[in-house]
Amino acid sequence: MKKVKTLLMTAIVVVMTFAPIVSAGAYSIDTTYNRMRSTQRTTNNYIILHETGGVAPAINNAQYFNREWRNAGAYSSHVVGDGGDVYQISPEGYVQWGAGSYANARSPVQIELARTNDKATFEKDYKAYINLARDKAKKYNIPLTLDSAGRGIKSHLWVSNNIWGDHTDPYGYLAEHGISKADLAQDLRTGLDSSDDVDAEPESPAPGSTAPEPDPDSDDYQNTSGSYTFQHTTKIRNSLGTSGGYTGINYDAGQSVNYDRVYKNVNGYDWLSYISYGGQRRYVAMTNSSNSGNGGQSQSGSYTFQNTTKIRNGLGTSAPYSGRNYSAGQTVHYDRVYRNVNGYDWLSYISYSGQRRYVAMTNGGGGQTASTQQNQSGAYTFRNTTRIRNGVGVNAGYTGRNYQPGQTVYYDRIHRNVNGYDWLSYVSYNGQRHYVAMTN
Repeated sequence: MKKVKTLLMTAIVVVMTFAPIVSAGAYSIDTTYNRMRSTQRTTNNYIILHETGGVAPAINNAQYFNREWRNAGAYSSHVVGDGGDVYQISPEGYVQWGAGSYANARSPVQIELARTNDKATFEKDYKAYINLARDKAKKYNIPLTLDSAGRGIKSHLWVSNNIWGDHTDPYGYLAEHGISKADLAQDLRTGLDSSDDVDAEPESPAPGSTAPEPDPDSDDYQNTSGSYTFQHTTKIRNSLGTSGGYTGINYDAGQSVNYDRVYKNVNGYDWLSYISYGGQRRYVAMTNSSNSGNGGQSQSGSYTFQNTTKIRNGLGTSAPYSGRNYSAGQTVHYDRVYRNVNGYDWLSYISYSGQRRYVAMTNGGGGQTASTQQNQSGAYTFRNTTRIRNGVGVNAGYTGRNYQPGQTVYYDRIHRNVNGYDWLSYVSYNGQRHYVAMTN
């Protein structure tokens, strides 16, 4: 949620020594600013996640909402920040003004994450943000799923894409601290407990350590040794992939890892693996913009966008956003192509100002499907609610219908690795070809 924060940036706040505190697990809720602002009850469909849009203490934001909520036309139930503190602004279960009237009426809790530039503060804030969202979802029997169809925990971006609005939070801010959407989804599913050592230094691999035998379900790797220096904060995991257990430890930008294995193209990344000093095998994604040594292909052409697409100053979804977009119907003339970086193919060109720019191929086909299609038949039973689309890829048109857990699709085609998923395709009863991601 973007707010006017001019006063917040400069305000000097003295915290009340005897502010009322409600203990809740690993965090405490300060109810000093909790006021009844609406008498309209909500239904229990969503928990909505926001971030405040400007660097300022959480208590400043809490005071701002308390003071200016009528004039600003915005407030949520909770603000998280200041090293893991939680400030309650409005009673749960009553309408808050955070995401438009439709979503507001269906969201008993909406949570703001205050921005900070301090790494240690962010890690404490993020832990409280995750655990507060999980606790409130459990309280209101809301699924611990992120941005999926139906009830669940939703980002403000999901609300914009599916209901109303133009906000994209909280993903941009989280990405600045090395948290991807996949990380957020995983953490919401599993939680972050007090044993997560957020201040620990990354473990370095023991030089010359002998790797144990590969796990039977993850033996598709290369015995390749080398050193890799990170350009972004990157999570260290106990197993392979974005859903692999998070150790609570990161590599920071500028730090290096000495690895002995490389896994290619798992969840849209190449992965490095090594043995830590403690004897444990660890896994890290190659998150640098150059992503896995992808130097691009010298290839020229033109590409017309079907969706609004961000123009970036570097390669990949974590690269800085230029602040400008290509809109649907506009065309880019490119001179380079980068294949399969963060689940997309990317085009690059020199702008009028002489800067090299990068855009993802976000059309439903993405220019990727012809080479990935396989004529293969079978049956697939879903474990998660999954959208049915009119084209292949996460940006293809949504039919408005879903497969539910336990339902089965009978397919005649498979499209491999489009936007980070394999996709099944079939012809529906009305003769239309439809597409579903393999989300199990």
